[in-house]
Amino acid sequence: MTGKIIHDAIHGSMRVSGMTFDILKTPEFQRLRHIRQLGLAYIVYPGANHSRFEHSLGAWNLARRLSQEVGLSEDEGLLLQAGALLHDIGHGPFSHTFESIYKHYVRERDHMRLGQDIITGRTNITGEEDGGRIGEILSGYGLDPKEVAQLILGRAKRPYLGQMLHGGVDVDQLDYLVRDAHYTGVAHGIIDLERLLKVLRIYGEELVVDEKGIEAVEGMMVARSLMYSRVYFHHTVKIAEGMLTRALEFALEEGHLWDFWRMTDCRVLVELEDLEGLPAELVRGVKYRKLYKAAVMISAEELSAEEKRELLTAYRNVERRQELERNLAGAVGAGEGEVILEFSTADLMLSEPRLKETDVKVLLENGEVQPLSRVTPLANALKRRQTPRWAVMIASPEKHVRKLKEVWRRVLFS
Repeated sequence: MTGKIIHDAIHGSMRVSGMTFDILKTPEFQRLRHIRQLGLAYIVYPGANHSRFEHSLGAWNLARRLSQEVGLSEDEGLLLQAGALLHDIGHGPFSHTFESIYKHYVRERDHMRLGQDIITGRTNITGEEDGGRIGEILSGYGLDPKEVAQLILGRAKRPYLGQMLHGGVDVDQLDYLVRDAHYTGVAHGIIDLERLLKVLRIYGEELVVDEKGIEAVEGMMVARSLMYSRVYFHHTVKIAEGMLTRALEFALEEGHLWDFWRMTDCRVLVELEDLEGLPAELVRGVKYRKLYKAAVMISAEELSAEEKRELLTAYRNVERRQELERNLAGAVGAGEGEVILEFSTADLMLSEPRLKETDVKVLLENGEVQPLSRVTPLANALKRRQTPRWAVMIASPEKHVRKLKEVWRRVLFS
C-alpha cells in the first residue's frame, strides 16, 4: 500500500496511506503548512510557529485511534478520520485572527463555510490545476463529500460522530491543547491524553465518559481554560492581531485584497506592506514588534449592564466599533488607526464556543448518564470563570496611553 511514515513532535511516527495520503498530497492540504495554528501568538511565544497542517494530521491520528478505542465500524471510522483531517481545510491566513472581518466583510468565506465548499469541490482555493479534487478523492473511497462537509460542523446522522469532532471532549481539542502547550512551552495545556482516549464510550447514540475518567476530563477543562487566559487571549497577542486586522480592514475599505481568504500568512503580510500608507505602517509594527500598548484593560465586573450592552453592540457592528475608535483617537489627538478597541468575552464565544461546554455526559457505575456539571462542582466553577480576566482592551502608541486612561469612559459612554 502506497504511503509514508510521518514523524510528529506530539504523536510520534504516524503511518499515512490510502485516503489520508491522497488528501495529504492535494494543494489545499499542503497550503495549511503556511498558516500558523496560533496566528500571531509567536510574537509572545517564539516557539509557536506550528501550522494547521500538523494540527490537522494530529487530529486525524487521534480520530483513527479513537475509532478503534470505541469500536466504530470501518465506514464510520473512515468518515470520522476524513472529518478530522479536513476540519480546518478552509482556514484563511493567521487562522482565527480575521474572524471579525469574515463576519462583516466576507461572511461566505469564513473558514467553516469555505471548508465545506472545498470539501464538496465548489471552491478551488489555491487555483492550482490539480486543485479542487478533495470531493473526488473522498468519493473514490466510498465517502459522501456532503456528509464529510456536515461532519466538520459537528453534524452527523449519529450524534456521537459529531461529538467526537466537535463536542465537549473531541479529537480537535485534544490535539491542539497538547500541541499548543508543547510549542509555546506553557505547561497549562498538558492533559492526560492517553487516559482520555481510554475512558470515552458510545452509549446509545451519545459519546460519554466513564465515571472513572472524570478526573481526566476535569484536567482537560482546566487546561483549556488556562490556555485561553495565558496564550490564546494574551493581551499582547490580541494587540498584534488587532493591528493586523485594522491593516486589512483599511485595505478592504480601499478596494484591495478582497481575495485575502485565499492567501497564506506570508502572502497577506507582503500584500499589505506593498499597499503603503496605514496598512503598511501597521504591518511593519507587527513584523518588527513595535506594538501598541494596552492603555485600558477592564473586566466585565467593572462595567455596568448598560455599558456592556453598548460594547456588545460595538462588537457585533464593525462600523460602530470603528466609530468608537475614531472618537477615542480624536479625543487624544491620535491619528487614524492609532487606537484599537479589542473585546475578549464575545470574541471568545465566536472563535471557541466549546470553552463553556461543560456538560459532557458521564456514564455512572450504576448505569445512569448525568451531565458532568452534576457530578463535579469543578465544571460549574469553570463555566463561571472569566476567561481571560479582561473583557475590553483599548490600545494605542505609548504616547497616547496616559490621555486614553483619562478619557476612555467618557468617550465610549457619553
